[in-house]
Amino acid sequence: MNIKNFFEKYNIKINDQQIYKEALTHNSYANERKLKYSYQRLEFLGDAILQMYVSKFLFFHYSKLGEGELTRLRSSTVREESLSRIAKDINLGQLIRLGHGELMTKGYEKQSILADIFEALTAAVYIDQNEDGLLIWLEQTLFKYMKDPTFINVTKDFKSELQELLQSEKRSDLKYIIENEEFFVNENKTLYTVSVNLDGQKFGVGKGYSKQEAEQNAASDCLSKLKKPLSN
Repeated sequence: MNIKNFFEKYNIKINDQQIYKEALTHNSYANERKLKYSYQRLEFLGDAILQMYVSKFLFFHYSKLGEGELTRLRSSTVREESLSRIAKDINLGQLIRLGHGELMTKGYEKQSILADIFEALTAAVYIDQNEDGLLIWLEQTLFKYMKDPTFINVTKDFKSELQELLQSEKRSDLKYIIENEEFFVNENKTLYTVSVNLDGQKFGVGKGYSKQEAEQNAASDCLSKLKKPLSN
């Protein structure tokens, strides 16, 4: 499927096809073809756009929630796991232009790449279609996901949940420790490995392309281990 046919499903008639090609071009592809562009600059803009429009959506659709809960929901909505899930649902992977190495390792299925491309493509829609086209795009992708009745339940903040559990058990010695930082040149990203330590013992480990994401995954791992005895 080409870019034009892909966007026809969303009633979007593209004007500048080049901006979409840029949004769908991974660094590995650009390096192999010696191109002067990749999706990275558009990803930067797309991240800011999603932060803004997700904030507006939450503010007007969840009028009873306070600032803290709204912030939690926004962070959960725009994190890598959520955006990559949407990218998979709309089959975005089939459009990504990847280098040979990334193709061999199925880069079109990687959470980090899918999330980045969704952000970059969102920026491309905004540049090409202005706000009207952007809202058409978001209504059929991200906002559709946010309107699901289970939205609040699935966007969990595992760090807060872990903190509440420990407070109920009167345990307070909780520390998140960065175990490792691995930089990937092709993606220009750092993969963090974080551990959760309780009373000096390691209880969970998580990875992510931001410290916050790694801590959330570590907290989730810790929670699963702490709750396991209760189900026996």
